[in-house]
Amino acid sequence: MSALRGGGDEGSIAPAVPVLALVLLLLAGLVVDASRQLSGRARAVAYAEEAARAGAAAIDLDAADLELLPDSQVAARVNAYCRAAAASGAPIVDPGNCFRGTTDVGDPLHRRIVVQTRVEIAQRASLLGIVGVQELRAAGDGRARPFEGTSEEDVTCRETGSC
Repeated sequence: MSALRGGGDEGSIAPAVPVLALVLLLLAGLVVDASRQLSGRARAVAYAEEAARAGAAAIDLDAADLELLPDSQVAARVNAYCRAAAASGAPIVDPGNCFRGTTDVGDPLHRRIVVQTRVEIAQRASLLGIVGVQELRAAGDGRARPFEGTSEEDVTCRETGSC
């Protein structure tokens, strides 16, 4: 007889179950894709630092002091590295535009030999695609400069001219 009376709360949780499932799925998506975003940023920084090292290798061997080749040649080396990395599968967004310039900041003798780069990568979102976020982008900056000599003695020898 009690089954005929209204006012019971059987089935009252049924509308909340899909809502709670969606909320849990979105939270999982945030966790997974946020960790992928952090990993992407670390990869972008690694690519940028390697590109900067490639540019810092463009030294003028005929110069009396340590000095880089002209910026156009440094940029060519940096962008060549980015294009090669992209060709081998790195998700670099614009591999022909990684070079940012040279500066003297970071060089103890204030020479314009520090190479600056920026790399942006793109990767597909995992679970956030449910809400329309299809791509995650991350960027990283890199800086490198060449060093004189291979040891402290080489540097001292070069600075004093007693080689």
